[in-house]
Amino acid sequence: MIQQGLEFESEVRGGINMTEYLVLLKLNPTKIINAINALRDLPEKPGSGVDLHYVMNVFGTWDVAIWFDADSSDKAVDFVHKKLGQISGVDDAYAVPTFPNRKPQGREATQKNETPASQ
Repeated sequence: MIQQGLEFESEVRGGINMTEYLVLLKLNPTKIINAINALRDLPEKPGSGVDLHYVMNVFGTWDVAIWFDADSSDKAVDFVHKKLGQISGVDDAYAVPTFPNRKPQGREATQKNETPASQ
């Protein structure tokens, strides 16, 4: 079962608007190790117009979260159904189109603004 929301254009990469998606996966407890290994083995470009960024374990109602970009919602749905949905042990998926509000301030930006105490 895949839940879909509204699509938001979030970033332009190479002249293409890329929407970012967060997919939460529920895994079958009897197949969890094999499912996680299969998810970890996904390539950075698992399909045309799809860029995979993160596969991470999460705790609570869902077991795994996947963060990726897609050229269109059709390509995102194809990736979720044809790639993720075909992995043995994936029982449910909840797909959420997202867009960032801001980029977090990194440690490097903070260090550039600091003046050493000896100066």
